[in-house]
Amino acid sequence: MIYFFLISVGLLLLALGANLFVKRAPKTMAVVLAACAVLTLVSLAGLLFERLSGGRAEFLHPWAFLLLIVPFAVFLAQTVFRGAFARRIAYPMTHLMVEQSSLRVLFTRWLPTALYTAALLLMVVALARPVRVDRTVLPPTEGIDIILLMDVSASMQKQDFYPNRFVAAQQTASRFISKRFNDRIGLVVFAKQAMLQAPLTLDHEALQEYLSTLFLGIVDPNYTAIGDALGVAANHLKDSKAKSKIIILLTDGDSNAGTISPQLAAKAAAAYGIRVYTIGTASAPGETLYSSAEDEINEGLMMEIANATGGKFYRAKNEAELEKIYDTINELEKTTFAPSSTVDRSDYYHPFLLLALACALAAYILEKLFLIKVP
Repeated sequence: MIYFFLISVGLLLLALGANLFVKRAPKTMAVVLAACAVLTLVSLAGLLFERLSGGRAEFLHPWAFLLLIVPFAVFLAQTVFRGAFARRIAYPMTHLMVEQSSLRVLFTRWLPTALYTAALLLMVVALARPVRVDRTVLPPTEGIDIILLMDVSASMQKQDFYPNRFVAAQQTASRFISKRFNDRIGLVVFAKQAMLQAPLTLDHEALQEYLSTLFLGIVDPNYTAIGDALGVAANHLKDSKAKSKIIILLTDGDSNAGTISPQLAAKAAAAYGIRVYTIGTASAPGETLYSSAEDEINEGLMMEIANATGGKFYRAKNEAELEKIYDTINELEKTTFAPSSTVDRSDYYHPFLLLALACALAAYILEKLFLIKVP
């Protein structure tokens, strides 16, 4: 519609320029100028209609508005140039008649013409084919698949994080999930055993439910099987077709249980193209009233896992640092989102066409039965 508007403005400017330099046929030039002005006004109305609808409506054939010259010509023929085409009958002494005007006279003279002109105008609008547009935004076909590995061993109840390590980890993971709109995310919990709590899914609402229902003791909390947890997560991710596959491993201890060594599990993850980010969640020894006397986290092992898979190791000593670490990972693993959408168009020309037929029929009935003019 914008192109039609620009064309009509160009025609109007040309008509204005011609009107300044062409001094002959002033009535014809006035008609041309009026026609261009009408086209510009109609195209402006159509453009405003599309803009005010918020992109939910448009015209598929805006070029059809050029046919507005037809109703415009009919209107001019019945008004301005009517005398040139009308057949005249000479009556004697007509100069003695007094010109009378009434509502019926005005209706007889103008109403059928106005209705015929409106009918043609509505037919042109229908021919321009107005449609209602429904757009549906589609998620990207290639996102990132993420498995969150969460430690649920007994040590996660320590209160060097507020209110404790486990709740702080839950809340931070929940906020991370809420920022990854277009990625599939899964959840694995581990202590002495590892368990797939939620498979990879785009249903983040359901995933948040699974996360909120976790509790310490959901598996035997007395040990920490980091290798087994990595193995479960890698096995779930290995067949993924995503452009990027990552694991976020959160723990507050060292690996002291399980049948798979963490180093072997890390090599397997690397072989499947999986990147592992490791997060140690424990304050430094003696840092707070609730800190342990010795460092609980095996930083060497966490770095080894991360380096073997192309990931990074982070150490969080409080809940604020843990939040920043998740924000950092969120920035590092950005999903390239190329917006795509499906467009469904529904024709909306029927009301205009029916209204045009109604106007034409009403004009014909009024002209032939009620508003009869005598020559």
